Amino acid sequence: MNRTVIAALGLTAVMFSGCAAGSSIESLLSPPVLYSGQAEVYDALTESVGKDIKLQYPRSGAYRSSFIIEDIDGDGESEAVVFYRRGTKSEESGDLRINILDRNSEGNWRSAYDLAGTGTGIDRVVISELGGSGRTSLIIGYTGVSSDDKNLKAYIYDGRTLTNTFSDNYSSFFITDMDKNGGNELSVIHPNNEYTGKQAYYSLVLDNGERLYESSTVLLNEKTSDFVNIASGYVGTDTPAVYIDGLSGGQLSTEIIYCIRGVLRNPLYLSGSEGIKDTLRSSGYLSTDVDLDGVIEIPTLGYFPGYNQDSRDAVRITNWNIMDSFAITKKYASYYSASDGFCFMLPSRWDGLVTVKRDDKTGDAVFYKYRIDLLNSSEELLRIAAVTSEYAGERTAEGYALLSMRDNMYYMYKLPDSSDEPLILTEAEIVNNFRLTG
Repeated sequence: MNRTVIAALGLTAVMFSGCAAGSSIESLLSPPVLYSGQAEVYDALTESVGKDIKLQYPRSGAYRSSFIIEDIDGDGESEAVVFYRRGTKSEESGDLRINILDRNSEGNWRSAYDLAGTGTGIDRVVISELGGSGRTSLIIGYTGVSSDDKNLKAYIYDGRTLTNTFSDNYSSFFITDMDKNGGNELSVIHPNNEYTGKQAYYSLVLDNGERLYESSTVLLNEKTSDFVNIASGYVGTDTPAVYIDGLSGGQLSTEIIYCIRGVLRNPLYLSGSEGIKDTLRSSGYLSTDVDLDGVIEIPTLGYFPGYNQDSRDAVRITNWNIMDSFAITKKYASYYSASDGFCFMLPSRWDGLVTVKRDDKTGDAVFYKYRIDLLNSSEELLRIAAVTSEYAGERTAEGYALLSMRDNMYYMYKLPDSSDEPLILTEAEIVNNFRLTG
């Protein structure tokens, strides 16, 4: 499995404000600029279905164009998949269509098959062989009138006909190799269904060469109202796993899904297990591979010395946890600023001896040696600043050194001028403990 994070699958939103009554997203989009290859496909499409059409775009995922050029029938030659709507139809009409175009013997594009889609929009598209079946599935996620109404359909194209082989509702879907057999599975996260009373669950979908089927399922937390983050990584050193951050009552919790001998497991949600409660935290603290070792860390919150839940403007410690022997275990403690996009890992020798205050004038995170209470904690150990490029020169003149840059942001630090305090870090420690996030 790829060790990278699957970021916010299917959750991308576009907001428009101040629009005139009756306007739509479609009316605000500029006509597409077509590349030469796409223009040839477009001409063949309009020759078949007419010129009064509106191209449709997947809203998330790897494929974001109306034109997907891939070999979907395994003949060694690419086909074109185009999504469109007839020009007289509104988005609310649900009249989405899929057209498959192929090249004829002269090498010219021609429309080979046209099919009605489902719903009002396209969420995302995945193209993959499943389970070593030897055939390619075209998997399309459709959106409905409600943002929660999403349905996926898997199709097989045999060079003549596009056949629907699997259909289900979903919250998110993606390709994995959970069982490490070298073949892909379709992973589907299903939301709670208030109409049928069916609980949220995770499923693996395989293709046996004749049909697509759910090979294994496992229940998810029935209290989850929204799945806000999905990350792929490992449990331990070599067990592929999917980490799911779910929102419930304004708080996040994490479930870890992996596969043992073809059977899905969700150990933090086992009957009687308190594991999922150990991952509860405020919204906005998402699971991620903070140290880039392939294992996803789950954030939970504590307080720096001198603060508690009744403190005004309390500064929180963010602990990064892993699952070890079916229990949530702290791996690191850190100062984490989601708004500034960085995380600073706290060295173990600082444990319980260092606190943090925010400098109201500069916005710096200032680390102090903790003495009795916050008022008496005045010996600075380190400052970390996140500033835009226009202020970077000013901070350099004040003695700050550069840690990292991203886009227009400069991340800088400053040590005390001189001190024999053993809690003061070396420059190498500061650099090694700093992480960009988000």
